[in-house]
Amino acid sequence: MEKKHKIARINKKGSGLRFKLAFFPIVLVFSVIIMISAPTYILMTNSQRETRLEGLYSRSMVLLEGLASGARAYLPMGDQGAVEMGFLPEQSFALPEAKYITITGYSPGSTHNDHVWATNDPDILSKIDTAEFRAGVSRITDSLTPFYEQLNAELNNRARGEVGKLSQSIAELMREEQSLALRPDAESARRAADTQVMIRSLEVTLTEKLSRISGEIRSYPEFSDKSILKDKNRTFIFFKPVMFRQETDDNYFRGLIRLEVSVDSIMDAIFREQLLLLRTILIAALAATLMGITGAFIFSTLIISPIQKLVSHIEIIRDTENKAKLDGVDIHIPAKDELAILGDTINDMTHGLVKAALAASDLLIGKEIQKKFIPLDLDSRGNKQTSGSKEAVNLSFFGYYEGAKGVSGDYFDYKDLDGRYYAIIKSDVAGKGIPAALIMIQVATMFINYFKQWKQNTRRMHIEEVVYQINEFIETLAFEGRFAAFTLCLFDSKTGKARFCNAGDNIVHLYDASEGRLKTITLPQSPAAGILPNYMIESKGGYSVQTVTVDHGDILLLYTDGIEEAKRKFRSGGFKEITCTEGPAGARHENHLCGQAGEEMSPERVEAIINAVMANKTYTLKKCHDPEGDTELQFDFSACKGSAEEVIMAMVSAEKMFRCYKNPNDGEESRVLVDKKADGFLKKHFLQYMRYCIQTKEYPENEAYMYYTHLKEDEQYDDLTILGIKRK
Repeated sequence: MEKKHKIARINKKGSGLRFKLAFFPIVLVFSVIIMISAPTYILMTNSQRETRLEGLYSRSMVLLEGLASGARAYLPMGDQGAVEMGFLPEQSFALPEAKYITITGYSPGSTHNDHVWATNDPDILSKIDTAEFRAGVSRITDSLTPFYEQLNAELNNRARGEVGKLSQSIAELMREEQSLALRPDAESARRAADTQVMIRSLEVTLTEKLSRISGEIRSYPEFSDKSILKDKNRTFIFFKPVMFRQETDDNYFRGLIRLEVSVDSIMDAIFREQLLLLRTILIAALAATLMGITGAFIFSTLIISPIQKLVSHIEIIRDTENKAKLDGVDIHIPAKDELAILGDTINDMTHGLVKAALAASDLLIGKEIQKKFIPLDLDSRGNKQTSGSKEAVNLSFFGYYEGAKGVSGDYFDYKDLDGRYYAIIKSDVAGKGIPAALIMIQVATMFINYFKQWKQNTRRMHIEEVVYQINEFIETLAFEGRFAAFTLCLFDSKTGKARFCNAGDNIVHLYDASEGRLKTITLPQSPAAGILPNYMIESKGGYSVQTVTVDHGDILLLYTDGIEEAKRKFRSGGFKEITCTEGPAGARHENHLCGQAGEEMSPERVEAIINAVMANKTYTLKKCHDPEGDTELQFDFSACKGSAEEVIMAMVSAEKMFRCYKNPNDGEESRVLVDKKADGFLKKHFLQYMRYCIQTKEYPENEAYMYYTHLKEDEQYDDLTILGIKRK
């Protein structure tokens, strides 16, 4: 009986605890909803109103600037320009909120500058002093008339103070030019030409100053978010002065452009958005409340049975073979008792297991993170593959990246800036390991951030700015022996003009389709980023920009030294490593020196491969001191179409076979990991595929790779980082 009473008391306490645990989260959810919803509604409403009104002001400013430019061109023509000015108000259709546009100015023979030259105001007859509208004759009287003379005097006084002397100088030079024109001698003609140049230069300066003086756009009444809410005024007149110099007249204020807009449609849209926002907040609040109630009861139920949670968690630890997968698999006991201490102890033990498991996989994870910054295709699991491509209107991009062991600093990227211009970078950070990878990531980040907000203008064409920024950052870090050599390019896909700026990497390769060969372009020499501070670099000439023209059919190739400096070791007939003994140490033997233990792929081989692909020829790769004898590896490129992808895959595939060797005594345990894309290319073009590549095995850890069995390879010492851009 005592046991039954004890169980009943426990159940009763459990029900009370469940209610308490559920009640607190529910109250908390309600409180959070109220605290978040009210400020969110107010902030988003204000933000929408400000954004829409600022957008209206900006669009009105652009429209007025265009109208002012047209008025400056036609007002000096008087009646002859009236027809052209008559079309200008039609531009109001570009601004849905616009009600009308009116252009006023001086009329020939009149001292008044409020004659109407063009308008689409439906109420214009009620504002002019004639029975019907007559361009250049009718004078306007509206809400701006009381301020007209004040505005006229203000702008003219300011203009006279800033450009009066310029105007006098122009007038004097014009009189001098007229007098010189009457003289037939050569010296007078030369002086007259110089005078014309000076006049044009002064007129440009005067026009710029007048544009700056008249650049401010005003409104009546004052256009602001506060005035709209306070006065409930929904109609505004934006106006912009038209100023220019006409002969020797010192009146520079020549006219005014009126643009009347209504914010009724904007305020109606804001009201509809407020209703939608309020409805959305209410729905979200209801959903959050329901989720909070459900979650509270579920949570309270789970809290009552911590022992089951501990058991389940320990079973997970026991049954997980790869302890690295236990990262984040923690048990949380909210109580402050022995069970909570036991839970924390189990978590500590789990963390120790995870650290031990991750210690061996850090490099692999680091490589995957590094590849995230490179534009490569994704496999079905979302992992980056070895290649990536992009087809644009005028360009074809293809990039390949195969990392060596560990992390490094190789990197390339290309960004579509506006459909015409593309930002391209290829970088190689000195050294290996985490420091190189960190510098590479920073270079990538600065490249992405700089071109994220890129807009075509004169300043943004100076790509050396980002080179200086990268150099300053790396140099400030003061990594000993660490620097970044990179090539930056701004490619105009329409004209084929490629603007290059480099830091320590001044070699660019271009396949010239017209000449049918690979050309090496040497950019101006400059220090790698991170070696010298900016002021020292500028003192030595600075980072300069050089333009290279890429014609239709040409392929621009950017690659690091990983492909040209790929290495294979010399071996005897018994497949033992040897050194070259064909002559005295240091003497030249074929493509290497006597006494060396290996050879490099070399720029000559890379160039020959590229030319063979583009010419649809066969390429023969011959190795020095080959343990297989005088075997020649042959690649048949006759079926290639001349794409950037084929060129790069030919380079990669040839480099792979350059490092491989086949010992007849090797069995299935001898394996070479190969990218399936490279395997597909070898299958089509490698004539000895059946000898070297026919025996294969799946690679279970990554579906993008496979094994060649009964085959070995020399280690890949550096990353293969290659980017090709073909102009269509």
